[in-house]
Amino acid sequence: MHRAAAESRVHFTEKVLDSDPAVLSLARRTAFYEIARRAESYEHVIVGLHACFRWRGSLVEGFSFKDIEILLPDLLINVVDNITDISARMKESAQWSGMDNATLNVWLDEEEFLTRQVAHFTEKPHYTVARQHDLENFYELLFSPKPKFYLSYPITLLRDTPQEIDKIREIGEKLSRSFIVFDPLTIKDMALVTAGGDGNVPTTMGEMDDGVIEQIKTRTISRDYQFVHQSDFVVVIYPTDKLSPGVLSEMNYATRHNKPVYAVYTGTRSIFFENLCDRIFDSYEELVDFLQETYKTEKN
Repeated sequence: MHRAAAESRVHFTEKVLDSDPAVLSLARRTAFYEIARRAESYEHVIVGLHACFRWRGSLVEGFSFKDIEILLPDLLINVVDNITDISARMKESAQWSGMDNATLNVWLDEEEFLTRQVAHFTEKPHYTVARQHDLENFYELLFSPKPKFYLSYPITLLRDTPQEIDKIREIGEKLSRSFIVFDPLTIKDMALVTAGGDGNVPTTMGEMDDGVIEQIKTRTISRDYQFVHQSDFVVVIYPTDKLSPGVLSEMNYATRHNKPVYAVYTGTRSIFFENLCDRIFDSYEELVDFLQETYKTEKN
């Protein structure tokens, strides 16, 4: 975009979004044509850009539907990150250092919403993927036919026994050899809300007022449901007999969207829990054998 504008003797500053919208649109369109031309020499091309910008209190487009038609994608992906990490990076930018966390939360929602709309418009798949998602597993999401599942477990209930969480996540890592695994703890925003951080998340995030906390909670629910929505099935690891509203809500969401639910649970079985499961197993080994046979994947 900078080069296209410069050819017309227009020179963008660091605050490029202050430029005339028509000039921005023309430079972006030219850039898309250039990318499309270069893409012909490659088997695969990944274009990274924002769907929109939250700038000076207004919403500015990152691209138009006409731009997308120039380089029609095979799929669209939202890469999401911990809000503290995003905020820290933005503070290092002259253009974005003044954005508060409430506005950042809104921008994150707008980007995900618009990307979904583009996916619907182009009739292409859409995924939300955490920045911390295992890179090899992410590659396989793009280029392999491996089945996809969401790993559901009672994070809040296990907060005081982090070793149990580690065990469950290790199960997810092992299964990632044969499946695409979406793990909710690849994003740790809720650690800021529930316990002031989990030891791995900074607790100095400013402006953590009630409004920001509510935004984080709402976006966490929406994102986890999106993980379920983009999966082929849900795996529930439930090592406690205490009630987890979050896990049950995810199971219910999966059931309503025709996603099979497979659980590992050895406690007393409620008929309501059973009603939300397609199969319940007494051990992880039984679950793995079933998944390998049912989905015909390579052995772990």
